[in-house]
Amino acid sequence: MLTSFKKVRFPSLRRIGLAVEHYPGYINRKIRMHAVDVVLLSFIIRGHGKHMIGSETFVETGGSLAVTHYGQQHDILTDSRGMDVFNLYLDLQNHPMPTLPLEFQAVLPLFLPLHPKFQHKHNRIVRLQFDDPQPLTDLLFAIRRELDTCEPGYLEVVPLLFKLFLIHCCRHAMKTGFVANDPSRSPQRALEELRSHLDHHYAEPHTLESLSKKTRLSRTYLCRAFKAYTGKSVFDYLIERRIQAAMMQLRGSDLKILGIALECGFSDLSYFNRKFKQLVGITPTQYRMEVVRR
Repeated sequence: MLTSFKKVRFPSLRRIGLAVEHYPGYINRKIRMHAVDVVLLSFIIRGHGKHMIGSETFVETGGSLAVTHYGQQHDILTDSRGMDVFNLYLDLQNHPMPTLPLEFQAVLPLFLPLHPKFQHKHNRIVRLQFDDPQPLTDLLFAIRRELDTCEPGYLEVVPLLFKLFLIHCCRHAMKTGFVANDPSRSPQRALEELRSHLDHHYAEPHTLESLSKKTRLSRTYLCRAFKAYTGKSVFDYLIERRIQAAMMQLRGSDLKILGIALECGFSDLSYFNRKFKQLVGITPTQYRMEVVRR
């Protein structure tokens, strides 16, 4: 079942693109797969359970942050003692994120999906594990308090608190990385290393021959195996990663469109404009204007 959170339930989601719910004694002993039409961040303050998405199951415990992509069927089962859980709902299609410092703009799209089109097999759910859940817990309680009380200035305070939340997540991701979805799949290590390489070196020129040499896989096998592993062809994956980087630049810099295209790995402005519109639905110029207007 897909629940439309954009139209019902949370006024703050419609107004500023963000809403929170706190479940201090959440107990769920029966699987009820469900999905929402926004991005869902589930942060477990305490407790133990299993997070199911598709055919995969992940163990969750205190300090776990799971980011679930648009429209993904999932559920969390708890033990009999239950969990203390925060759900954070984000409408990133219709509302801009806070502008983060430049050093975080490359890592943010790796765990926070900017658009439903950028989904692949390995970002349906992205997970971070925090040893100390208190800093994020404090920020989520502060966000909830502001949204509950609607004190004067809360529309300014909530984005600032959310910005601190995102900075904390980016710092942690840069320091410790993400929790591997399935560490048992060692035979596919070369494909995961290639995916990570493209994520971090998207602006560099790549050819099938150079990637084949890097992975020590034949070009034919590499194309077939990468598509099976991610659900995307190598160069579709690379182009989408470049477009996501461009979206971050359009949100947070004053660079001209051509400069952004070049910085993100495109050498042809018309090709960049065409691919951007194909994936995002509007041109880079329109996208920048939409973000500024909001």
